[in-house]
Amino acid sequence: MNLAEVFNPMIILGIFVAGGLGSALRVLLSKFNGFWPWGILLANVVASFFAGWAVTSFDANVTWVAILVVGLAGGLSTFSSWAAGAVQLVSRDRPLAAALYTVVTLILSSTAAWVGLLLG
Repeated sequence: MNLAEVFNPMIILGIFVAGGLGSALRVLLSKFNGFWPWGILLANVVASFFAGWAVTSFDANVTWVAILVVGLAGGLSTFSSWAAGAVQLVSRDRPLAAALYTVVTLILSSTAAWVGLLLG
């Protein structure tokens, strides 16, 4: 992507809209909690799969990759919500649950991205 494409108002607008949709979906999913913050885990895994798929499927079209990966998948997944969930588990005297949540999130998200790449 060259400098003119980076500052293309349509790409910026597309990322803005897609990111908003992804963020709204993440908020809805974040309501599902239990032993772990299941909704955030699901959001991160789905976003990772989608990002892997989109990168492969739209390889030649940097505009759509930017909108779908940076916007939609970026809004849906979130490092800060995952970190907050892990910290909340620790603050509730559940350090083992926090550690397992971290490991499971990393393994499932990276595996989902890889599967998305394969299927894209």
